[in-house]
Amino acid sequence: MVRVGGRGCPLAPSFSFLACLFIFSLLQQVSGRYMCSILDQRIAIVDNRLFFCSGNYTFDDDGASRHTTSSLYWLNLNETFDVTGPIDTKSLGSTSLPSQSLFGGRVPDLGGYAGTFFYDHTILYAYAGLIGPEADGLTNSLYAFNTSDNTWNLTLVEGDNLSFGSNSEGVYANDPRTATSFYTGGWTMAYNGTSNGTVKFQSDDPHRPSWTFHAGFPGSQGPDILKGAMVYVRKGRAGILVAFGGYQTAYQGTQIPGWPWDQRPFSDIFIYDIYFDTWYRQTATGDIPELRTEFCAVVSAAPDDSSFQITIHGGWDQLNGRSFNDVYVLSLPSFRWIKVQDSNNPDLKGPDQPGRARHKCDIWNETSMLVTGGDVTLPLPGGITILLTNICNPAYPPVKVLDTSTYIWQTEFNPSSRYSVPQVVSAVIGGGSSGGAQLMAPENGWDSQALLGIFNQTVMRDTYITPSTGDPATPSSPEAPSNSHGDTSGGGKPDGDTPAKDQRYNDLPTGAIVGIAIGAAALTAGIFSIVVFCRRGRVKEIQVLHGSTSTISDIWLFKGWHKPELDAATAQRYEIGSTNNVHEVHGDDMGKRELMVEYPCVAEFPSSVIAR
Repeated sequence: MVRVGGRGCPLAPSFSFLACLFIFSLLQQVSGRYMCSILDQRIAIVDNRLFFCSGNYTFDDDGASRHTTSSLYWLNLNETFDVTGPIDTKSLGSTSLPSQSLFGGRVPDLGGYAGTFFYDHTILYAYAGLIGPEADGLTNSLYAFNTSDNTWNLTLVEGDNLSFGSNSEGVYANDPRTATSFYTGGWTMAYNGTSNGTVKFQSDDPHRPSWTFHAGFPGSQGPDILKGAMVYVRKGRAGILVAFGGYQTAYQGTQIPGWPWDQRPFSDIFIYDIYFDTWYRQTATGDIPELRTEFCAVVSAAPDDSSFQITIHGGWDQLNGRSFNDVYVLSLPSFRWIKVQDSNNPDLKGPDQPGRARHKCDIWNETSMLVTGGDVTLPLPGGITILLTNICNPAYPPVKVLDTSTYIWQTEFNPSSRYSVPQVVSAVIGGGSSGGAQLMAPENGWDSQALLGIFNQTVMRDTYITPSTGDPATPSSPEAPSNSHGDTSGGGKPDGDTPAKDQRYNDLPTGAIVGIAIGAAALTAGIFSIVVFCRRGRVKEIQVLHGSTSTISDIWLFKGWHKPELDAATAQRYEIGSTNNVHEVHGDDMGKRELMVEYPCVAEFPSSVIAR
């Protein structure tokens, strides 16, 4: 299957496409700059802010396909904000990244290389997904961002001699209450059954953070996992990690022709007991999700802690070449999967039904699932998958919010939302909105009796209250990172996405202000008329896209276009790209190829065709 993205090749634009471009141009001049899409970012909620950086982005004012930036961004979660379209960059805080190694992506390959943040209540530590000489050269050092004063430092880390800086797309989880973070799997760690283990990072003492590599013992090293998900759950003496999905990278797979690994069944749930440093496997039942990778997951606890709901969204199915836009929940300790009929998903409001994969998500107040970024793709007849977000496409917002109490997608983020167990879950496990779950064990019993003891214990909730920090959208000037290696160089100039307050109209006379208001009203009416025209034309044109296979094959781009089958012996991954090859070796002779060759560029579909 082929995921098709754009490189600006000529394709005859429709009138409605040009009209819509005109609208966005006018809106950009009136309202400012907007962030349209995010991909392969690292993300975390700290200090009541949603931080994200690295990876690739599109904006409405540059006409460019996805590209890296040199900024760390954040959204203030103490305030309500709209999530129906692109993000107004005036609502974002930002500051420069201290090193180009944190920019993410690869040149000329943009994407498929995501890291994460380790974090506690105050400090973010950028881990994995690094590029350039520092990726594996900064042994026992991490770039750290202090949210109390918005400054970066290169921080020494005590303990095992670790790096794994160039690793990516593993699974990770954090427990801010104990300032403990975990990472396992990915392209480097746990690859072909080698270097298998779990990195445990401790930052309770910010002056002396430390880490250890827990390799365990044979048979208890944890899942060799790539592009899956892992979450922290407050069970056991010190909490547990729950991991599932993704690829099984320990051995050669047979499931997907020409692909080196099998996708893990979602009946296989892996549990890591943090206190005893031991991995277990438990069988889940119920509405088992279809095989997938590149999805995201969050946890919500019932008010009485009688159940914990792990909600997942989206993902990519390599076997069938499609992405998902659905929602499932895994309830613990019953280990029941429940298919959720969510509603008001902004991606699915049009006649097309695209999926979303490679996104990230985090949870606020146990109930607001913040889904950020990802690839939004649309399958077509003949094994073709169109990428809809390689350039600015306002139809698919870069941030979505799902209320996990109701499973209704929201039009705005509400910081005061609180969690209650949804009826679709309590109907299966018993109890009500405040808890009282009746199913307290897996349907077919515990795969290990040790798990019974683990799930009979619950860790206390995190009672930390973030100090008031004023307006977090106005950062202090970033400092050059300090470190014991003598490196004080910065990482690049700011993107300028947070402009100073505009003062141009502060002293205008009343008559001028009235004239501007009348003109703005007329402009709004005109734009509204064109928007109605665009949306009416959109349905007609998308019927061409969804018509017959012969219609699609008439486009020169698709004639003879097939995804190369991967040689299982070399296990290479192909994505659409430019004419150059980029090979990255991630252990043994297994390579990861991100680019396809021979085709000079990929045609852009008009937004009126590929959008809703």
